[in-house]
Amino acid sequence: MGRFNNSNAVAGAPAELRPVTFEASVVTLPRADSSLMQQAGFALLCLFAVSAYANEFATRLFHVKAYISTVSWVLLPLLLLVSGNVFRGVRDVIGRLWVLFLAWMCLAVPFSVWKGGSVAALVDYVPHGWLQFFYFAVFAISVRHLRRVMLFLIAADFLLLVDCFWGGSMQTGRLEIPDSMFFRNANDLSLQLIIAITQFLYLLYQREVWKRVAGGAGMLAGLVFLFETGARGAFVAMLGLAAAILVLGKHRIRFVLAAVPIAVGALALAPASVFHRITLISIEPENVAARDSQDDAAISSQRQRLALLGQSVMYAVTHPLVGVGPGQFGAAVAADAAREGKQATWLGTHNSYTQVASECGIPALLIYTGVVFLVLRSNLRIYRRAPEDSSDVSALAFCLFAGTLGYAIDTFFFHVAYSSYLPAIAGMSVALRLAVDRRLWT
Repeated sequence: MGRFNNSNAVAGAPAELRPVTFEASVVTLPRADSSLMQQAGFALLCLFAVSAYANEFATRLFHVKAYISTVSWVLLPLLLLVSGNVFRGVRDVIGRLWVLFLAWMCLAVPFSVWKGGSVAALVDYVPHGWLQFFYFAVFAISVRHLRRVMLFLIAADFLLLVDCFWGGSMQTGRLEIPDSMFFRNANDLSLQLIIAITQFLYLLYQREVWKRVAGGAGMLAGLVFLFETGARGAFVAMLGLAAAILVLGKHRIRFVLAAVPIAVGALALAPASVFHRITLISIEPENVAARDSQDDAAISSQRQRLALLGQSVMYAVTHPLVGVGPGQFGAAVAADAAREGKQATWLGTHNSYTQVASECGIPALLIYTGVVFLVLRSNLRIYRRAPEDSSDVSALAFCLFAGTLGYAIDTFFFHVAYSSYLPAIAGMSVALRLAVDRRLWT
């Protein structure tokens, strides 16, 4: 299908990004990886994709949790072990880097400024974040599986929009969901909205007109809510994402024709106050004049972020091998302040890259950025090289590329290195690499 894929559009591209001619289908189904437990794990993974919102709405409506996610946390690791595919993820270099990342985090624990805190951070991160890489890589063994997972994720994205509309509040001047278990903070919400918008793109590749309309409507609503969060990092991420798609994408004119009305509509619907907050971005916030208390809070926030960034870089330089311990940047800052007779609030680095570097060391940072880079490059290559008759492959790769890029830019301003975002995107990317002809991404 040629709605967004046209080999003529990249005729002048470098050889490594030109579509590859294949004698057979680029899609492969590794039958040896299919088993009853794999199928059970895949079904549970799809339910898990919407479980967070099931809990949100059940709590809000009936004051009780749905417990789908709780059951999933218990059963998914067990199904992973008995699936027969437990090592599928490490067949790929990205999977091996992912294992190495955790190994280096574990190596950093004995040198942590607070060993107990680092152990607790790992105990929380491994089952709730790190393992998600393997859930996607092991249970989604074909393009068909990935398509179904993407549709479940998109269903969850629509539930997120309902959550924003129903439970969202602008009392602080920024969109937050006060009674949410996940999105009380505007920055958390903005990153999830970025991922949602990149997943709505998948619907634009579908034959059915109603699906394309639904995708466009989802993107419009997502952008409006994103602007209402007032998250400056998210705004920068969306600008970078749009620029990258214009430079690297196919069918640029169609992209512009689809994106401009959505962007104009979002700008018209979002309140002007949130755009004023974005204009306060400055490399010298002390020289920016505040006109009210909200301006003062925004400027103070930027000053604090710059100070924390500098401190996290200092820890990375002074503890280059293993950092100050996983999850212990705040503890290190507080300890240093106590030695000087001061008090310090326990805050994060507000940058995922310096979070990893300062807490786990420079080697961990290189591994982390290596995973991000390989996921970006792999999905871009698959997107550009996929033949015309493999629109699902191209669409999946495009959405995964966009999601990774949005995450990579936004997390320059937000510390979520130990969350589930990168494991899920990287796991899906490895699943796609293993499901298609390797000539698409090598």
